[in-house]
Order: sequence, then structure tokens, then C-alpha cells
Amino acid sequence: MAFIPYKEGSTLDITAEEKKELGLKWRDVLYVIVALFLIFLLISPIPKNFETVGIGGIRVGTRHLIFLLLVLLYLQRTIVRFNEYERGVVLRMGKFDRIAGPGWAIIFPLLEKYYKVDLRLQVFTIPPQEVVTRDKVRFLVSPEVFMYVTDPKAAVLNVEDYKKAALSYINSSLTHDCGNSTSDYIITHMDDLTHSLEGRIEHIANEPGKEWGIKIAKIKLTLVRFPDRVQDAMHEKVAAEQLKLAAHEKAEAIKIEIDAIREAGGKLTDPAITYMYLEALDKVARGRATKIVLPLEITKIAETISKSTGKTIAPAGLPLEMINEYKNIIKRYDERIKSIED
Repeated sequence: MAFIPYKEGSTLDITAEEKKELGLKWRDVLYVIVALFLIFLLISPIPKNFETVGIGGIRVGTRHLIFLLLVLLYLQRTIVRFNEYERGVVLRMGKFDRIAGPGWAIIFPLLEKYYKVDLRLQVFTIPPQEVVTRDKVRFLVSPEVFMYVTDPKAAVLNVEDYKKAALSYINSSLTHDCGNSTSDYIITHMDDLTHSLEGRIEHIANEPGKEWGIKIAKIKLTLVRFPDRVQDAMHEKVAAEQLKLAAHEKAEAIKIEIDAIREAGGKLTDPAITYMYLEALDKVARGRATKIVLPLEITKIAETISKSTGKTIAPAGLPLEMINEYKNIIKRYDERIKSIED
């Protein structure tokens, strides 16, 4: 097995979306500063000139306004909306507390933070990687992974980045499998390779106590590209195999035809052969030819007929009674010849 980067000096570009969480440090600091400032204004003495504030022609007490701002600030950081396909893994003081969503949920600022997880089916395409097979053939392979989260808690707590972990494992395992296989095997067993890979990642992602909380629905090889010379050689090999198969089928058909003719010929008797010969002569005689060359002596035909009737004739010619007897023989064997032809 060997792995060669798609481009020299490049690295595997498998990135996953960052987990969304509330309570990033800079936001926490800003929230604390604003909250402390408002609390300070609320408890500090207010000059008489600023005890009330006019808003749109309405006079509002300054302390009431500050208190209202504190409440709005708190609610803005406290109430979080989760869509139907989203869940929030809530940590309180760094420890798992609950799964929030779907709908509106209350997250207490500073005390709690959450990670938002998408439960929908997600599709990832790993960039093409160049692999060297066992028979020293280089080719590009790019798998497409269909994955979704089944357990938000496990996906957040048991693995740092479940997307990157799954894609990296699939890429390395596929590279290893292709490197240990021949090019012919890869072409003809792509489904077997992906099914084997699905089973292995399913096993490792569901190890008791270390579940990844994900399900690999499908892995498909969207790109398997061999060099042009290798592809041409494969096409020639396939064409040669097809020609070989066609020649074999043609030979089998000829063999069957010859066997059928041999079997039919073995059933022909001397009278039948004589009849077929004379029938051919009759067709020739009906033509426009003025001269007929007989490839078989007519006396041999007469001898065959005489053997069937038990009479002897002179080789010079055929008597009338022999001709009549021949007609009877021809009529008797006519149906037999037709059955042989069928």
C-alpha cells in the first residue's frame, strides 16, 4: 500500500464546520462589562437632573430604564431557539446537564453554554487522492460520504470533531484497501470495498463507551480515474474478451448445426437418399438447360430400387413395372422424408 498526495506538498483537506456554542470568551467578557456597568448605574446615586429620561415625549425613570436594559440583556443571552432539526448539548459549569430543543430553551449566561448539533443528513466529498495499487497502477479516488448524527451527546462529548474523525478514518481506510488491491479488483468490486468500509466505521463508531453518535448511511466512490494509457489497455482487454466470447459462441452454434445434420443424415435410408437425388434431378431437368450431367450412375439407382423390391433388372434400362414400383416406394417414403426434415 502506498499513498501519494494529489499535489506535491499538499495536505489532506478535510474540514468540518465548527461546533456552535454560546459563551465564547470575548462575548463573556463583553457581557460581564456591560452588565456590571448597568448594575453600577442602578445602585449609584443619580443626580436630580437625570432622575427621569424623556423617550418620545414620555418621561421614564432612569433607574427603571437601566433595570429594563439589564432584563433585555439577560433575556438576549438566555433564550435560545432551536429548529426542529437542531439540538443543543448544554454544559453547566463544564459538566453535561441536558439536551435542549427543538423550540425555545433557556440557557443561563456565564453559568451554562451549549453546542448546537445538526441532525440532518449531511454529504461530504473528500478531495481526490492519488493511490498506488498492488499491481503498481496509479489512479485518483474520491469518496462521497453520507452521514448524520444519531446521538448529540456522544457526538459532542466523546469525540472532538466527529465530522473530521469520520472523514479521516474513511479516507485512510479506503487508501489502505485500494493499495492492497489490484486495479482490476477495484474496478469490479467497488461496491464490496465501500460496503466493507461502511461496516468497519460502523463498528468503530459504536464501540461501547466510546460511541461517536453518528451513522454512516452510505459511502460512494464518485471518482475513480486511471491514467489514459491504463484505461486504453483496459478497453482493449475488454474488447478482446468480447471477441473471444463471440468466437466461442459462433463455434458452439456451428458445432450444434453439424451435429444436427449428422444426426439427420444418419436416419436417411437408401430409398430416401435415392428419392432426394432424383428429386434434385427433376428440378434440374425443369430448368432451361439442354444437357444434364449425372454425377451418379443411373444404374446404381436402379440397383437400390431393385433391392427394395426383390427384383433384378438389366443395367441397360428400367422396365415399366420397375418404374411403377419406384413410384410406390417414393410415395411410401415421402412422409418419412418430411418428418426427417422437420
